[in-house]
Amino acid sequence: MECAARIQLPSFSMVMMIAMTALLPDGTAAALIDLGHSYRFRTTTCWDPTQRFDIYDVRTGPGPNGLYITESFSTPEHCGTHLDAPFHFNPTGWKLQDIPLYRMVVEGVHVNVSSEVNGNSDFLLTADHLKAWEQANGPLPNRSVILVNFGWAHKFGDRQSYYSGLQEPYRFPGLSKDAAQWIVDSGKVYGVGVDGPSVDPGQSTTYSVHGVLSKANLYNLENVALNGTTLPPRGFKLVIQPVKIDGGTGGPVRILAFTRDAFE
Repeated sequence: MECAARIQLPSFSMVMMIAMTALLPDGTAAALIDLGHSYRFRTTTCWDPTQRFDIYDVRTGPGPNGLYITESFSTPEHCGTHLDAPFHFNPTGWKLQDIPLYRMVVEGVHVNVSSEVNGNSDFLLTADHLKAWEQANGPLPNRSVILVNFGWAHKFGDRQSYYSGLQEPYRFPGLSKDAAQWIVDSGKVYGVGVDGPSVDPGQSTTYSVHGVLSKANLYNLENVALNGTTLPPRGFKLVIQPVKIDGGTGGPVRILAFTRDAFE
């Protein structure tokens, strides 16, 4: 049984202080990093190229400051920077609203293999890469989310480059099944994020990484904006807030990373 009582989280006032530092002009904003790509009108940032984020029904009218504006939007659940709930690939897994909140305020782990990938669309992250990370940085922290940096995020927005083609089979880096199982067996990880379209490699037809992670009720973060970030290998926290869709298989997510000096 999951138990939130023993989980120590930052207080509400502490989180609010972090948010306020982003507004100060003294350089403290550097401690707070947005890891989400912006949603843009009519861009095809979804797995299915026929789907897109769309803005419609734009209305304007008189308001107290001269004008008010309101818009409507539509989006698939798995579009842009988003979270896959375990239910996406596990019929008995947590749906979006079921994921415990303490699993959304976590220790961050940054596994940067961008130099090894070096543009190789067939690169696979293996368990050996994760073991090497531990040898260099110490054991995985408890209650963590692993962000894998393939050096792929800068391609986002150019579908031809990002997917290595406009139709399946796609080609982009991903995790191997043994890496996913190693993560699950660690017992320390709540979710896995990648800076590409999927935790599975582009050519996968079995989606075994999704299967392994979702079976253990781990969530995925896909299309994470890791381009140009200065995240250390460890020693930072993540606040992960998806849209709360009742019964959802996933949804758009805002991911904030902050280092401990944001508290000081």
